[in-house]
Amino acid sequence: MTRALHLGRQAGRVGDAGGGGRHRARLPRLIVALVLAWATALSIAPAAGADDAALTPGPTVVADPDSPTGYTGRFVYYDPDATSVRFVADIMLRNWEDPTDPTVYQPSQYRPGLMRGGGAYDVEMTNAGNGYWVTEVPLAAGANQYWFYVDNNTSLWVTDPANSPIYAPDGLTGTARRAFNKVNVPYDAQKQNYAPLAARAIENPRPDSPKGTWSYVPIQIGTTTRTLGVYLPPGYDPDRAEPYKTIYMQHGGGQDQSDWMNIGSVPVIMDNLIQDGSTEPAVVITTATNYLGAPAAGYPNLRDIVIPFVESNYNVSAQPRDRAFAGLSAGSVVTANLINYDPTAFGYYGPWSGGVRVNNATPNLAAPYILFGGGAWDFGLPNPALVAALDNAVVENVVVSGAHDFNAWNQLFTTFARDYLWHPEAFLVDEFNRLEESVAGTGLNRGNRSALAAKLDRAYEFLTTDEGGTLALLNAFVSQVGSLESEGKLTEEEAARLVDGADKIIFNVGFWQ
Repeated sequence: MTRALHLGRQAGRVGDAGGGGRHRARLPRLIVALVLAWATALSIAPAAGADDAALTPGPTVVADPDSPTGYTGRFVYYDPDATSVRFVADIMLRNWEDPTDPTVYQPSQYRPGLMRGGGAYDVEMTNAGNGYWVTEVPLAAGANQYWFYVDNNTSLWVTDPANSPIYAPDGLTGTARRAFNKVNVPYDAQKQNYAPLAARAIENPRPDSPKGTWSYVPIQIGTTTRTLGVYLPPGYDPDRAEPYKTIYMQHGGGQDQSDWMNIGSVPVIMDNLIQDGSTEPAVVITTATNYLGAPAAGYPNLRDIVIPFVESNYNVSAQPRDRAFAGLSAGSVVTANLINYDPTAFGYYGPWSGGVRVNNATPNLAAPYILFGGGAWDFGLPNPALVAALDNAVVENVVVSGAHDFNAWNQLFTTFARDYLWHPEAFLVDEFNRLEESVAGTGLNRGNRSALAAKLDRAYEFLTTDEGGTLALLNAFVSQVGSLESEGKLTEEEAARLVDGADKIIFNVGFWQ
C-alpha cells in the first residue's frame, strides 16, 4: 500500500509570472473618527490632535470592517525635502486557488483564494503637508514587505526610518541594498477565510511565545572583521547534553546576512514552530556570500572558518547530518555549488528559486536530503522535470504561493523547518513508494508480493526510531529478491530494478550511521 506522509505543505502548482505596475493611490481618510478607532484597536491613546495621530511615521495596521481583508495598513513617511514619494510593496495578488487564472489583482480586490505573489504594488503617496507622505492599502496575513522610492529614484530602495530592519554593521548600503521593511498583519478568519493564508500567521510574533535571541556576531575572515547573523532558540543552553542542530541560511542578490533575520522572519517563525512543537530548537546562522570564498573551491571560508567558528563557540553538533544549508535565488546558486563540491558537508539542503543546478553525477549525491522549491509565479522556480531527472539524489520539490520574493521564501523556510528538517522519512517516502510500486508491477504471486511489501512498510516505519532496523529489513528485502530471481519467479530485469531501488535507500540511510 502506498504510504501517505502527512506534511503541512501544499501541492505544487505552477502559474504564469506575475507583474506589478503603478496604480492610483487611495486617498487617506484623515478623519477624527477613524483615528480614534485605530487608537482603540491598538490600545493606544490618541495623540493630542487628530492630525498628529494620523501622521505618526511608520506603519499602522488596524482592524477595518471596510477592508476586504479585515485590515488596513496606513503608511506615513516623513521627509521634508522630498518632492514625491512612492510606496512600493510586494502585495499584488494572484489566484492560488485557480492556477489557470492569469489575472494580477489589486490588494483592494482581495477575496478568499488570492495570495500575494503578483508583483509590486506601486503608488504615489499623498502629500499631507509639513513633510508627511501618506497612503493606505488593505493587507492580508503574515509578513508584508514594502519600501519607498523618493523623488522617483528607483535605484535606491529607501528604508522606512520609523520601522527599519536591523541591518548588519558590515552589510550592504546605498543603492547596493534592497530595503525590505516588514509589517505584520493578523489573519481575519471571516474575511480572509483561506487556509493557506491562515498558515502565514506563523510569521507574526506571538505575545505568549518564548522568545529566542538573535544578533550579529563578529568573525575574523582573513584580515577583515565581518559578522554572522546568529539566532539562538528560546532557552538556549550552552551546556545541554545534546548539542543543537544548525541551519545555515543564505541570502539573494541585493541582500546580505540581514535579510533572513528581518523580512525573512526566521527568528519569529522558529520561535512559533518551537512553541508548537513543530520543529527542533536549532541555532540559525546567516552569512554574507561575499566573504565565503571561491565557489569553485567549495567556499573555503565557509568550510574552514565559519563552520569551525560556530561549532567552537556554540553548543552545536559537529556532525554533518545535523547541519542544514538553504538559500534563495543567488543563495540557491551557493547551495547548489556546495552540493556539487561536496554534498556530504551538510545533511539537508534547500536550493530555492534558483532553478536546478545540481550535477547528477556528483559522487555521494544520494547521501544528503535536498528540498527544491519556489513560488508559483517565480521566474526562478525549479523545473519539476529537471528535479525528477536527478535520479541519483534524494530530493523533494515544493511550490508555494508567491513570486521571486519573500512571500515565497518565508513559506519555504517554514515548510523546510517544520516538515523536512531532521525528517529523513519526508524525503525517502517517494523512494519507498516507487519501490513498492515496482514490487506490485512484478509477476510475483500475491504471497511473495505481500512479503516484500511488508518488509518495505516496516523498514519505512523504522526510519524515525531505528535506522539500523531499516537497514536490516532492506538487506533482507534484497536477499529475498535474490532468492526469488534464483527460483525463476523474478526476471533479471525485475530483480535489478528492485535491488537498485533498495540499494539507493540503503546507501542513504547507511551513510549517516
